Amino acid sequence: MTRFAADIVADLRRRILDGDLRPGEDIPSAKDIMAGWDATMATAYKAMTLLREEGLAAKHRGPGLIVTADAPTVAAAWQPPPAHGDVTRARIVDAAIELADADGLGNLSLRLIGQRAGGLVTGTFYKWVQDRAELELLMADAVFARHPPPKPAGPWRAQLERLARLHWRLYRQHAWLALTVSFTHPQLGPAAHLAWAQRALEGRADAKALAAALVNFVRGSAMSLEQQERKARRAEADADTELFEFGLQHLLDGF
Repeated sequence: MTRFAADIVADLRRRILDGDLRPGEDIPSAKDIMAGWDATMATAYKAMTLLREEGLAAKHRGPGLIVTADAPTVAAAWQPPPAHGDVTRARIVDAAIELADADGLGNLSLRLIGQRAGGLVTGTFYKWVQDRAELELLMADAVFARHPPPKPAGPWRAQLERLARLHWRLYRQHAWLALTVSFTHPQLGPAAHLAWAQRALEGRADAKALAAALVNFVRGSAMSLEQQERKARRAEADADTELFEFGLQHLLDGF
């Protein structure tokens, strides 16, 4: 599962506390972070920035970072965010989903999200959500987590059809969703759906690849919907669904 920058910093902070990383030693490079934590380049550089801001790392000669002399003390004194942070973040995510559903992903603004989430000040957002990319991932994760896969029943093809149609319905309800979800590096919600599809194909050596092909087919079929005007999208709803069903049946024929 893809990691957030804060998760990477937490892991490195723990290594400093445990003595696995000592003052003066090299912090893992951006390339090492990408490989070791399954992170994007942007997330790796964000983690390195947070390490410096927290006082755990400093620049040395060259592009890399080293553990600061004060890092063990800083790490020991670190306190987690208040317990209500998860509740606040959930309010932010819910507000962002509602606004994106109503006005589109491109029209999201921190000011409007803050108002919808209960009067949060824009400058406090980054206590709960580190950046726009994380917010979009959390939005997609929340939608999939709230709509778990159907109970397994019947042959594999019937199970995959039910999952595919559930995804299609979610993409139609949330036009922005196909642009934000990732099944290559899925979060908890999408990952659960992908694992469900793999279990439906249990016993097949290519189950993982087939499951990925299915969920990405549905996602790809839905992505064009967000690029159309809302009126046009409503007018073409039947044609879009017919095209999706045609593609789904031929894809599963290939399976």
